[in-house]
Amino acid sequence: MVSIEGTESRDFATIQAEQIDAFRAHHPHPDTARVCHGLVVIPTDSASAAQIEKYREYAADRFERTKTPQGPRGMLFSPDFVGTSDELADALHAHAGFQRADEVAFALPFTFGEDDYLQIVTDMAEKLGPKLGWTPNVGGGR
Repeated sequence: MVSIEGTESRDFATIQAEQIDAFRAHHPHPDTARVCHGLVVIPTDSASAAQIEKYREYAADRFERTKTPQGPRGMLFSPDFVGTSDELADALHAHAGFQRADEVAFALPFTFGEDDYLQIVTDMAEKLGPKLGWTPNVGGGR
């Protein structure tokens, strides 16, 4: 979520990128300042047709709130991302906020079932993560 205060833009990714840039510009140690980016991202590579429909309906039900600023501070929400790992990687690489982040935390919907979470997390680890440059830490350390 981002605020439209102090910006002319009404695009979530643009505002988020501006806020990340401002954070780093005002940070006492901008070279070591870390930014974690959070979005709802749902890969569908191994999802069943029913799961894909469910995921798309979930995102569609939440989309309206992303079109206009909400509340007195004009808060904007990012749309949820649903698609194949190829589609998601392309969308994320084009996302101005994602481009500036050091880390990413993908949020999962609260209302899905265990099979859905297993499919989503597996696709993230096996398909989407590698397309975004992530590799597993097989040694178990930090």
